[in-house]
Amino acid sequence: MLPAGEQLNTFIEVLHPNQDWLYPTIQTVFYHPFPHLTSSMGTLRLPACLLLIAMISSSNAGLIKKVLRHRRQTLFPPSEQNVTFPSAGHPVVFSHVYTINVPTSSLCSVDLESPDSSHLHPKDINSDHHVTEHTLDEDNQIVFTHRINIPRQACGCIDDLARLKELISRLEMLEGEVSALRDQCSGGGVCCSPETTGEFGTKPYCSGHGNYNAETRGCTCDPGWRGPNCAEPECPASCQGRGHCVNGKCECFKGFDGADCSLELCLVNCGAHGSCVGGGCICSDGFFGEDCSQAPCLNNCLGRGRCVNGTCYCDEGFSGEDCRERSCPKNCHGNGRCVDGECMCSAGYSGEDCSQLTCPNDCNGRGTCVEGICICGSGYQGEDCSQLECLNNCNSRGQCINGQCSCNVGFQGDDCFELSCPNSCSMRGSCRDGQCFCDDGFTGEDCSIRRCPSNCNTRGECINGRCECHAGFAGEDCSDLSCPNNCCNQGSCISGQCVCADGFSGEDCSQKACPNDCLARGYCDNGKCFCQEGFTGEDCSVLACLDNCNLRGNCINGKCMCNGGYEGESCEKRSCINNCQNKGSCMNGQCYCDEGYIGEDCSKVSPAKDLKVGEVDTNTVNLSWYNDMLVTEYLITYVPTSPGGLLVEFTVPGDKTAATVKELEPGIEYLISVYAVLSNNKSIPVSARVATDLPQPEGLKFKSVRETSVEVMWDQLDISFDAWEIHFRNTKEENGKVVSTVPSSQNHFLQSGLGPGQEYEVSINVLKNNIKGPQTSKTVTTKIDGPRQVEVKDMTDSSALISWNLPAAHVDRVTMFYKPSSDPSNETTVDIFPPDKQYSVDSLRPDTEYTVSIISRRGDATSDPVTTSFTTELDAPTGLQAVSQTEDSITLEWTNSQADANSYRVKYSPISGATLGEEVFPRGPGHTTQATITGLDPGTEHGIGVTAVKNERESLPATTNAATDLDPPRDFEQVKSTETSLTVRWQKPQAKVSGYRLVYISRDGQAEEVEIPVTATTYILPNLTPGMSYTLTLTAERGQRTSRPVSLSASTALSAPKG
Repeated sequence: MLPAGEQLNTFIEVLHPNQDWLYPTIQTVFYHPFPHLTSSMGTLRLPACLLLIAMISSSNAGLIKKVLRHRRQTLFPPSEQNVTFPSAGHPVVFSHVYTINVPTSSLCSVDLESPDSSHLHPKDINSDHHVTEHTLDEDNQIVFTHRINIPRQACGCIDDLARLKELISRLEMLEGEVSALRDQCSGGGVCCSPETTGEFGTKPYCSGHGNYNAETRGCTCDPGWRGPNCAEPECPASCQGRGHCVNGKCECFKGFDGADCSLELCLVNCGAHGSCVGGGCICSDGFFGEDCSQAPCLNNCLGRGRCVNGTCYCDEGFSGEDCRERSCPKNCHGNGRCVDGECMCSAGYSGEDCSQLTCPNDCNGRGTCVEGICICGSGYQGEDCSQLECLNNCNSRGQCINGQCSCNVGFQGDDCFELSCPNSCSMRGSCRDGQCFCDDGFTGEDCSIRRCPSNCNTRGECINGRCECHAGFAGEDCSDLSCPNNCCNQGSCISGQCVCADGFSGEDCSQKACPNDCLARGYCDNGKCFCQEGFTGEDCSVLACLDNCNLRGNCINGKCMCNGGYEGESCEKRSCINNCQNKGSCMNGQCYCDEGYIGEDCSKVSPAKDLKVGEVDTNTVNLSWYNDMLVTEYLITYVPTSPGGLLVEFTVPGDKTAATVKELEPGIEYLISVYAVLSNNKSIPVSARVATDLPQPEGLKFKSVRETSVEVMWDQLDISFDAWEIHFRNTKEENGKVVSTVPSSQNHFLQSGLGPGQEYEVSINVLKNNIKGPQTSKTVTTKIDGPRQVEVKDMTDSSALISWNLPAAHVDRVTMFYKPSSDPSNETTVDIFPPDKQYSVDSLRPDTEYTVSIISRRGDATSDPVTTSFTTELDAPTGLQAVSQTEDSITLEWTNSQADANSYRVKYSPISGATLGEEVFPRGPGHTTQATITGLDPGTEHGIGVTAVKNERESLPATTNAATDLDPPRDFEQVKSTETSLTVRWQKPQAKVSGYRLVYISRDGQAEEVEIPVTATTYILPNLTPGMSYTLTLTAERGQRTSRPVSLSASTALSAPKG
């Protein structure tokens, strides 16, 4: 204590016990020693307050103490009085509480000492934050007690300057209160006894940057300030000679920095991973290089990747922070599990990356699987390529059975392409357009009849291909006349008659004379008749023919029997076949047929030509043709190509060359033939195979559209058909087509395995006899999928962090709705834009269940909501304070939590770090709860935390520090008495004390007191009055704190009689 002048002693304590449930607080205690106010006191001097604002933050748990001493004198008039006026033996106490918001990461005071460890113990001089003794030889003083709370996670120092200024103003008003006390005491008020006298004065104001020194009668400036009133800023350390001092700030020369230019700058920027020390970069752990920009990679990427700026860029096939993990191609497309770099595909998928749809029976090894559909190899067909394929699919004119075509009636060939002939022409000819062209020697519609040469020249019967000649004829084709006995080899057989050799005659030349003596129609020369004109023969018995039939026939009995193709008396004319069937005229051997007939012998009707199929729909077929000739009418027949069909026919007039076939069945292939008819004779047909159209499906609509599936519906048909064929084609992918077949009785289909948010073209058509009907198509876009793996974490009593994984579909934003489950009307909506995948919701109610719904959005499209719920934590009680204490107990009071907590758990531990205690108290009625913790050690400061408890849940703690009272000395007793002295003794209290104060008052009112060292347990009171009774009061002290007193009465011995 300074002998002259006022002294303001400020102790700043940051108490942070070694418990994670206690928050740091700053408690500031201002003491102003006050001169004696008793009769023994000297001149009264009044204090002047000096404000010290300390902004303290510590990232390490522990205890930080810093003692600052300042002096300041300038008084301001008080705005209110918050003062307890003193009585004899007690100080004047001012009590104020402040809250300063300071972030734990900022250190706002430059005059702090960081602890070396997390366990620090207070010094004896200021081990208690409620009362700290600064003067041991005074019993009256003014005490300012301030508690400054600095919560965590509050605003920074710079942003809170306005509050600091407000706090300065409020503390300066305390000085005004001291001034009021001065006025009261100087005016004879209650704070001073009648004997008190003193002087009052006001000392110069040191601009808030120094202390007034009563000895020098001037300001002692704080570091950094100078001048008579400490108003001029001074640069620290005169800028070390490395810069200029301008308005109290150093403007450093190039290459130096810092408040006093003591820091040497580095030539390069050390960045965020290093610090500049002595002109060089000191890199943080894990970084190196001149500018600390290079970072080694974990495990050097295990040799499976490149290390770039501390990050592994893994080679293909590896992943992870150090490329440790084997990755699978394209993460198996989500269709399988990745096991040691190899995809284990789910059922229905295959391929190295599980991207391929599997096919039935793996196509039996006879085809290629494409998008789940077998593309069969040459020679195979069927859903799984298990069936043998027929050539050209039998041209749809037959059935494929085990790789061979079983052709429909009227068709033949390996691929049923050719029109068939009756009995396959009996294997004796070639079949062309349904007609047999017989081999030589055969005839008939099916070439089943053997043909004789020249039809035996009408001189015999054709039996089984051989001529049985009539009598008188011979030869393969009966073209030769036979002679009797072959003329006995003595003549020549001419036209059935023997021309005998010379010397022979007779019918068979058996005779040498002329037969019949030439019948007198000639003369016989050496057995040979030389007939007269008009006669011939060996005996001139045969009439001769004109011009010898021009060698185009045989002369028989004077009449020419012309060869085929010739006619006339002497076979001079060419003839027509079959006399043109009487349906034409013969000119020069050629038939000129009547209208409507054709053929070599006019035996055929002119057929229709170039049959064309026009418009075809489900029930009708339009036909057209042309004909070079006019016929009576046309016969049109049609029959289904499948077995068992009924043949139907109708006619149209001969002047028409078009017709419409009606009342057909949809999706059926028909064989349609057109015959020209003339005089009840039919031409060969001209034919065509035509399949009627299948109907186009109607009423296509979408029953449900989800993220990966679409259910489609359509109207049913009233015709017979095989199946429906449905196509789903991704409009953005070349190979994104899926084809499915559905039974004909079904009119709906669910397609799964689609991609979310993708546009698909959906087409449907009818299948009948392997013929596809016209398609009906519509487009549909699958719903975008919602966020995945929604998770709520980092919950507090007023906030929570919601996180999720982005959906597979591309989305514009994610919209979150959250509301109390009990109050759906109080809903909040926020939009979050990719790539953000989390959002922190705050301003929530404690102990309240909230429902969170999240949807994805893309344009006007929204996903189904993903919903979860969570309950906020209990909120901590507020306003925790100690309202009273005893030697072994502390009574606490706090404001109840907003949450309906069942009880409160109080945890406490001495600041020195002894064993933690814990008690549970029920919630108090009303807004507050009081609780008393007992069994504490006397004179001990405790860190205390209070949490709200409800069922199995517990809030964060509210914290404070409080101390028990000192316990008094024990067993205080008198042990010896003499005429002028008393000897007393006692036992030490349990609490740690700094000394004892013994007050003894004689029976006549004379009072004295003595201070006794802490080591003593006995004391002798000397120079007492003999025979006097005394009241002795003993208290234990530590700093400004005292225990309750213990007393006893004792008397000195009477003086022995003189003489």
